[in-house]
Amino acid sequence: MTATRTRLPMSFEEVTPQWLTEALSPRFPGIRIAGHQRGSVYAGTSSSAQLVLDYAERAGHADLPEAVYIKGGFSDVMRRRVWQGLIQEVQFYLHFGDKFPVNIPGYYFAGFDEEAKQGILLLEDLSARKVRFGSNLVPVPADLMARILEQMALYHGKFWQAPVLADYQHWRTPQRLFLEYLFRPKAWEALKTRAYGHLVSEILPDRDFAVRALHRLWSINDALPETLLHGDCHGGNMFFESDGSPGFLDWQTTFPGTVGHDLAHQMVTAMDTETRRANEVPLLRHYLEALRATGVDAPSFDALFLSYRQNIMHDMSASVANPFDMQNEEITNATSFRTLHAAADLDLVGALGLR
Repeated sequence: MTATRTRLPMSFEEVTPQWLTEALSPRFPGIRIAGHQRGSVYAGTSSSAQLVLDYAERAGHADLPEAVYIKGGFSDVMRRRVWQGLIQEVQFYLHFGDKFPVNIPGYYFAGFDEEAKQGILLLEDLSARKVRFGSNLVPVPADLMARILEQMALYHGKFWQAPVLADYQHWRTPQRLFLEYLFRPKAWEALKTRAYGHLVSEILPDRDFAVRALHRLWSINDALPETLLHGDCHGGNMFFESDGSPGFLDWQTTFPGTVGHDLAHQMVTAMDTETRRANEVPLLRHYLEALRATGVDAPSFDALFLSYRQNIMHDMSASVANPFDMQNEEITNATSFRTLHAAADLDLVGALGLR
């Protein structure tokens, strides 16, 4: 069903019928693909597209997908920038994908090539299930956020202080390097010219302070109980079934860490500011109830609320300083204003002990 090291295409043009046949054959022996039609390409940290498959030989398999969703590093620029994330998501599927306790896309192939800095997934085509894909331009209402947090508590609870996490401590490093890179001097000067630049300086007075705040956050987080995090859990990385049940996309930045990271990123960036202000306390209490229901020794509300406040610092880099070629300007503006309002409302700097 999977391959961890194999010849991988480096462009969409190299995704040939022969390669698709080789990639899918471990799961569906005897098949042969004659051709495929590629849909529109989505380009972000990775490039992805729907592939509608034309089978020359179905080999008696009744469950063959009529289409798959391919995801990989098909942009030289992005592959150089985030190749570790591409490989990490492949490894997430290989190590956890078959036993994960919440709704994620199924996969047919997961392969990586560390030398070529490439990772490729052939995923279930969720459009066949008529799901709705999330967007940070469509704010999540409080009742739907409660359902998201219930699911988040399931995977947090499953891996709460699990011994297996010791094998994945290195997964946190690529994201941290990238978040600090987003505060490099040239990027910091450009950040001040954005539509919300004046608000940034009200929270983070200068670049050195911003970097120091990131390091303070990480030192705090590393002393807290760990579980497996999504790592980039925002509205654009969600999908919703026809009954509204949430599912989670894009596991490129998963790593062992404290739950405040996932909670702050999801709640602050996916809800509009007024909804967050009115509902964040009851929503965090609801999450704690769901987490305790999994049988773990959950933190107190006060400890969780402090971690939630502190982890807004992650959003100050991942959302506010994110390059427009990784997330367009309209989406970045929306999530950044939400983040900056939350940082002011909840005294991010004071929560980190830097005031």
